[in-house]
Amino acid sequence: MKPIPRIIHQLYFPDEAAAPSSYREYRKGVLASHPDWCHRFWTERSARGLLREHYPAFLPVFDAYRFRIQRCDAIRYFLLHRFGGFYVDMDIEFVRPLDTLLGDHQLIFCDRNCIGNAIMGSVPGHPLWPEVFAAMRRRRERPPPRPGRLLDWTQMYYVSRSTGSEMLEDCVVRLGCRDDGTALVVPGHVLEGDARYQVGRDRKPLPGHEDMYAIHHKGMRGVPLRLRVMNRAAAWTVRHAQTLRARFSGKEGKKC
Repeated sequence: MKPIPRIIHQLYFPDEAAAPSSYREYRKGVLASHPDWCHRFWTERSARGLLREHYPAFLPVFDAYRFRIQRCDAIRYFLLHRFGGFYVDMDIEFVRPLDTLLGDHQLIFCDRNCIGNAIMGSVPGHPLWPEVFAAMRRRRERPPPRPGRLLDWTQMYYVSRSTGSEMLEDCVVRLGCRDDGTALVVPGHVLEGDARYQVGRDRKPLPGHEDMYAIHHKGMRGVPLRLRVMNRAAAWTVRHAQTLRARFSGKEGKKC
């Protein structure tokens, strides 16, 4: 199979003009650090056009999603299946270009407690993505609240389970991509470095994190403190949902 193509996909819904100024600055950095790559920007309209032309059976699911973030999540998997390359969130800032990371890998992911979807690479047509499409179909309905599983009812966890990181991790594990030698899964700081703890004031990685390629700002620049606290609380809930379930049920669970 051919290597991951030098294509970078980014998106913002409804369009780039609606993106915060900090996101547009990060995007300039993406372009500047990858001058020889093909760059494709996707809006809500062009994303629907891709589905309508190449994946029409999924369009009703896409349009029925309650939250915009679910549509932003879903389309990135179709982009990687159709074209290959790297998907890169708009709040990613590059420290150095991705060229030296490519190698002969068919998939590249970042593991921050569980496999994330903020930045990821793939060859076109990889068999993981049809597995992801099927999982999104199965999980499109919000599960009814049940005693002992109330975490499933939170928006953050529902999105992660239906289109986000938990769904993606489940598919990667089910297909055995981490074990068959075709996928590279790097530590969290390599592709999603933390600007608070892993990067100096000069924007260079601190000792122990020299293999960093990018910083993930997680969309928090300019966000009020109250919402930052809520976001961190929700993120903690998602990461530790399985552990909390196990604690309440008395059974051991997977931490993600």
